[in-house]
Amino acid sequence: MDGKTTTQDFQKRYLALSRLTVATAAGEAVDRLLGTAIAEAVSLVGLIAGSVRIFGAEDEDTAGAMAGDAAGQRQLRELESTLLGQLRRNYSVRSLFMTLDVDGPAGLFSYPLKSGDTIIGAVSGLARGERNLASEEEFVATLAAMIVLIGRAAGGWATVVSPDREASVKTQAVLETAAAINHEINNPLMAVMGNVELLLRREAQIDPDTREKLHRIHEAAARIHQVTQNLMRITEARSAPYPGGSSIIDIEGSPKRDEK
Repeated sequence: MDGKTTTQDFQKRYLALSRLTVATAAGEAVDRLLGTAIAEAVSLVGLIAGSVRIFGAEDEDTAGAMAGDAAGQRQLRELESTLLGQLRRNYSVRSLFMTLDVDGPAGLFSYPLKSGDTIIGAVSGLARGERNLASEEEFVATLAAMIVLIGRAAGGWATVVSPDREASVKTQAVLETAAAINHEINNPLMAVMGNVELLLRREAQIDPDTREKLHRIHEAAARIHQVTQNLMRITEARSAPYPGGSSIIDIEGSPKRDEK
């Protein structure tokens, strides 16, 4: 021991990791497990904020969680996007323990999550005062290993997506689909509407039944066009139940640009 971590502290840490292991084996939701893991670290190490991040492509995390007070989380988030992000990108820094000034002396650590030789994420923490968080490395390393195992138990971190990221991916998929629809459907649709409008200019020469059908065709085509435009304006894709137990994108109910 380092003279600061008591036997009681070790027992609390063991029990916390034990609970996390049991919850992982029971198949508890990954986002909840990550939240529990970092909340335990914040409490047991005495941090003002902690975060766990699973790295994705293009600087977008595939999963993650934060815990601690609001101000501490904001400061740690800023350090993640500036100092820690730059060190990882430009200098391939894997782990660090340092003291810096963040509205006063503060201790900072960032420890890699490794699957084999590959770094898949990081667990980080921020503490008030001139604390040498390197003394906590053993516990942090154990927690990091536990987080990697959580991902493996879920079938691999590549298959795990946080709720926020999942919503973003869904919305992006809707927008890409809408763009394809606009490209592939709207051009022939405009041709249908244009030809129907040309025919309707000669209403006097068309029998009432055919005229009514042409109006219906034009209305249906206009409705299809409006649906594609609404798809393009969606900012958050929401689902609605569909017969048979499946679900569909709720085009009318999803928030859209320029919508008050």
